[in-house]
Amino acid sequence: MKTTGLIVDVYRNSSADCTANGISSNQNTLILIDIDAPFEGDEKNSVKLVSRWLFGRWYHHAEPLVKPEGMVGPMMGGNFIYTSDSRFPSDYPIPLHDRFETQEAYKHLSI
Repeated sequence: MKTTGLIVDVYRNSSADCTANGISSNQNTLILIDIDAPFEGDEKNSVKLVSRWLFGRWYHHAEPLVKPEGMVGPMMGGNFIYTSDSRFPSDYPIPLHDRFETQEAYKHLSI
């Protein structure tokens, strides 16, 4: 599936990957879809913006278009996305929820 959107940079800790091989573990740039921009992407390098009203304010995060079957998530893996392009929907980097775990790993790590 081809998508269009805005090219965003991945901000990550250079010494550790906590995404469990999430979409940002091996990508330096991604395509944030549903933004009026002409850059092409696909399921492998595109993320969507998710907005929720939490604790009296809007909370934004991005997540991959495709969820691995049988996995729990997405959840924050420690990386953020951002660009200085004025079409970016936030004044600050947005958390990227691209970590997925098996149910067993989720239970084990949630203790």
